[in-house]
Amino acid sequence: MAKQRTSLIKFIAELLIVFVGVYGAFELNRYQETKRETKIRERYFSSFSSELNKLSFDISNTQKTIDKALTNFQTAIENGEKPTPKPLNIIFEAPMLITRAGFNDDVFIQLDASLAASLSGGYDNVQLVIKQIERFNQLCDRQLISNTPITFYDRQANLKPEFHWYQNELSHLQGYMRNLDKMINEGAIPAVKKLIE
Repeated sequence: MAKQRTSLIKFIAELLIVFVGVYGAFELNRYQETKRETKIRERYFSSFSSELNKLSFDISNTQKTIDKALTNFQTAIENGEKPTPKPLNIIFEAPMLITRAGFNDDVFIQLDASLAASLSGGYDNVQLVIKQIERFNQLCDRQLISNTPITFYDRQANLKPEFHWYQNELSHLQGYMRNLDKMINEGAIPAVKKLIE
């Protein structure tokens, strides 16, 4: 009976050692997986933060270009001149596409639900700016670029109605870009910075 009891204690001890070993291996694996996910997350947000800063810089430069074009056009009209609407060919697709992907709520919900909530509408905002840029560039290509001279003004020296879109489109684009820039600088960049820290 003592022998059976010793065997039982030995069996329970071995079972306990196996259990502790398996549990320890499982916990170690979980710890390593969590650490790996944290590093991936940090890299993702660092990269996204960098793209947000690039996009904000590009938006700022484009806004200066639009401001200059609008101011020069309006000032020339006020001075009785006949300014010519000119294509600006606004392009900054690489950071825009990366930022659009980054604003995808699904990504943020997986990585950080509170950030996803704070950036709600960011993807749509980026899409809106991209569409507005494409629209403006297409209008410029169709109506401002020609092999033959374009008559922009009527006999009374007024800009023809078919070209009134020029200032309107630039103003709308400026507004959309201002909203996106505000969301980036007041929402996204601080939120991502907080996550990285």
